[in-house]
Amino acid sequence: MNTNYNFNRNQLLSLASLMVLSPAMRLFPNSAAEYASQAAAFSAPAAIPFMLLYVYFICRFMDTRNDGEGMAELFLRCLGEKAGKAALIIISLWLLLYASFVLRASSDRLITTIYPHSSPKLFIIVMGIICTVSALGSARTIVRASKIILPFIFGLIGMILFFSMFSVSKENLLPVTVLDTLPVMESSLSAMNVFTAVLYLICFFAPFVHKSDNSFRSYSIWLAVMTVFISLLCISVVGSFGAELTVKLAWPFFSLVRNLVFFHSLERIEALVVSIWIFPDFLLVSMLLYSAQYCLRLVCGEKTPGYQGEKMFSTNNKRWIIPLCGLFTVICGITIAKDPVTLEFWSKKLIPVTNLIIALIFIPGIYAYGKLKRSCEK
Repeated sequence: MNTNYNFNRNQLLSLASLMVLSPAMRLFPNSAAEYASQAAAFSAPAAIPFMLLYVYFICRFMDTRNDGEGMAELFLRCLGEKAGKAALIIISLWLLLYASFVLRASSDRLITTIYPHSSPKLFIIVMGIICTVSALGSARTIVRASKIILPFIFGLIGMILFFSMFSVSKENLLPVTVLDTLPVMESSLSAMNVFTAVLYLICFFAPFVHKSDNSFRSYSIWLAVMTVFISLLCISVVGSFGAELTVKLAWPFFSLVRNLVFFHSLERIEALVVSIWIFPDFLLVSMLLYSAQYCLRLVCGEKTPGYQGEKMFSTNNKRWIIPLCGLFTVICGITIAKDPVTLEFWSKKLIPVTNLIIALIFIPGIYAYGKLKRSCEK
C-alpha cells in the first residue's frame, strides 16, 4: 500500500496563503477602516512586530516535535494522555465551529452578491458534503490543490488591484498623522487574528512535512508578503470608496469588483470572481475538517490517524468519525447566525475573540506547561 502522502513547506505555505483570503476578505478592509479610517493601509504592517514574535513561538513549539508529529501529537506529549485528550477535544470543537462559520459566511457572500433572497441551506449542505469528501482523502490532496489554484487566484487578485488603482483617490487615504497611531494599533488586531489563526492551523498538517522544513525565515517572508497583500487591498478599497462608505459595505472587495471596468469594455465580472472565491473557502473548511477528525481519532486511540490509502468510504481505523464531523459542521452552519445582525456578531466578535484565546492563551499555555514538566522536549 502506498503511504507516501507527505508534502513540503512550499506547498504548505501555498495552502496558508489561500487560507488567509477567506478571513481577510471578511475582516478587511471593513474593520481596518472602522478603526483607522484613512490610515487603514497601515493596519497590517502595524501587526508585524507582534506577528514575528508569534512566528518565532510557533517555530519553537514545532521544533520540539519529531518527524511524523504535529500540533495534535504535541498536545498529548505536553499534557499527558488524559489532559492531552481533553485539550484535543476542545480544539476539535473549535475547528468544527470555525468550519461551520466559514460555511455560513461563504453562503452569505454568495447570497449578498449573486443570489439575493436565496436560502443559505443549500449552499452550506453542498459545500459541506464536498469538503467532507475531501477530508476523507489525504492531507496531501488538499495541499497540492492549493498549489495548483494559488497562481490563478492571486493572478486574478493582482489584476483587480491593478485596475482598481486607477479609481483610488488620495483624499481618501491622506492625511495620515501621529494621531492615527492608536487607531492603527487597534485595527491591527484584525491582522493578528487572521495571521495567528492560519499559523497555528497549518501546524496540524505538520505530521506530513519533514521537520527540517520548519523555518522561521520562510514563515517570516510569507508573513511579509501577505502583509503587503492586505495593505494593497486596503489601499484599493478605502482609496476608491472612502473609509465611511467602506465600513457600511458588507463585502467591499466584491463591491469594488462590481464597479471596475477592464480595458474600457469588460465589466460586471463580480459573479465570476465571487464564484471563484469558493475555492479558498473550500480549502479552508476541508483543512479544518481534516484537522478536527485527526484530533478526534487520536482521542479515540488511533495511533496513525493520517490517511493510509484507505478506500474513500472505508470505516476502518475509526474513519467513521470523518462523516460525523462533516454532519456536525453542516448542521451547525445551518443553525448559527440566521440573521445579518447575528452573523456580524459572529464575524466581528465571537470568532475573532475565540481565535485569539486559542492562539494566545490556550496553545502557548500548553507549550509552557510542557516545558515546565519537560514533557515536550525533543
